[in-house]
Amino acid sequence: MKRVVIKSIALVVLYLCVAVVQVVLGFWLPQWTISISRQEVPREKLRDACHTSLRNWVAGGHDAFIALERVGNKDSIPYLIRALKWQNVQHGKPIEDGDLMVCTYGHCLGALEKLTGMNFRGDYKAWRKWWRQTGRHLPFDEEKGQLVLPEGETGIIKEAR
Repeated sequence: MKRVVIKSIALVVLYLCVAVVQVVLGFWLPQWTISISRQEVPREKLRDACHTSLRNWVAGGHDAFIALERVGNKDSIPYLIRALKWQNVQHGKPIEDGDLMVCTYGHCLGALEKLTGMNFRGDYKAWRKWWRQTGRHLPFDEEKGQLVLPEGETGIIKEAR
């Protein structure tokens, strides 16, 4: 019986240690890196911290969205599109002109529009469809920080479905 109690306690302590490591590496460290981004943090390190933050859905993504608008790349776009799904305060309806939105949603859309050159407003399904069919195949211009749209493409989509 004594061995079972000791093994149980050891297992609980192990799980607690793993949980602490996950919180530190998956939540706290990325947020800390993003929050000090006004200092000299390499673009790649900041971008990775933003991706980790969005992958773990930390604090609604506010700071990650703002930073990705500045340092994001092609790899950032799927994170932002997925974030639209959990940022959508309109319950799946596209954002229309004049609609109110939470600032994090606006920051997410701003980053998406800046990195892609496209404008599907808040229509998660349209963004996802465009990314799967077209966007992921386009080259990314690191200097401009934006996908290179085909010749004649305006980026403004009237009918996305």
